[in-house]
Amino acid sequence: MQKTLFLVIPFLSLTFFGCSSPESNNNGKPKQFPKPGTIITSAEMPVTDDPLNHFTFSVKVIADSNTSGGVYDVEAAYGPNTSLGKFTMPKGGEDFKPIIRKGAMPYTYIIGFQAPGDTAFYDYFEVSSSKFATKMQYLKAYNYN
Repeated sequence: MQKTLFLVIPFLSLTFFGCSSPESNNNGKPKQFPKPGTIITSAEMPVTDDPLNHFTFSVKVIADSNTSGGVYDVEAAYGPNTSLGKFTMPKGGEDFKPIIRKGAMPYTYIIGFQAPGDTAFYDYFEVSSSKFATKMQYLKAYNYN
């Protein structure tokens, strides 16, 4: 009898407490993630260093095929030059929506996010460009587990 209870109790606890999937929220509804290729957010500014060509600097955050894992594609264009990159949202924040803000330096955008129930913007990933190079880098690390 005790051997049976020893096996049944862990099984029942897993059955009742382990039924939530990582893709569901507290309401039991599955989380909605954008389809791959969907532009999540974008920003653009004119390049004022070269008035002859009327170039622009733009950044797009695009849903990757692994958006449920928090992975996004980044496309940056400075005039006719295009660069591609990827970033992954912090652990526990895979469902946070990326937001773009203008950076302090010229031709720089900061990709960040807002945690649910919080109005603060959290800097996370930087995209900067010049006529010579485009640079993409993480700024900070967060963990929401």
